[in-house]
Amino acid sequence: MKVGDLVRNRNAHRSMTTRNMGVFIRWRTVDGEEEGEFYTCAEVLWFSGGRGTILRRNLVEVANENR
Repeated sequence: MKVGDLVRNRNAHRSMTTRNMGVFIRWRTVDGEEEGEFYTCAEVLWFSGGRGTILRRNLVEVANENR
């Protein structure tokens, strides 16, 4: 996944076509609840107008790679 790639939230309902799509901005590592626990998240600018993170593990996929 590279900056500018079109990404999809794999957990979103299929009827939410524009809300589950966005543009990948960067990878971000965040602290977990346990000491020494870290998560890698994709930071995404969603087409719904929000900016947020989503877990990398099976929750976000590239829909159309930026060429």
